[in-house]
Amino acid sequence: MGRTEQDDNVLLDALRELNGWVADDDGRLSRSLPLDDSQHAELAEYIKIFADTLGVRPDVSRTAEATLIVLASEGGYSLTDVTFAGRVETAYITIAGDLAVEEASSKGRFRWLRRGE
Repeated sequence: MGRTEQDDNVLLDALRELNGWVADDDGRLSRSLPLDDSQHAELAEYIKIFADTLGVRPDVSRTAEATLIVLASEGGYSLTDVTFAGRVETAYITIAGDLAVEEASSKGRFRWLRRGE
């Protein structure tokens, strides 16, 4: 049984709640996270755990200023992929702290994360 339009709408709604995650026309999910080298290493450990637990295989790469995560699944992204993205986003917020809150707040996301308000 394939995905229905309602299934797609639920996935899109869930994805919209995740700051910075983008779905492209090829069904890939991606996110660029501004992290330094030590933060990247810490996030990579979390990603390994999440990927093994959920049975996904993300492509994780590092540039001078950011970590890029791409999930490409046959048939497009799924609930499992969105779940993985949510777990990565939570780990990113934990690791990057105020930087993640600043990034999310500037985009109108996670207003409840603003500290001191």
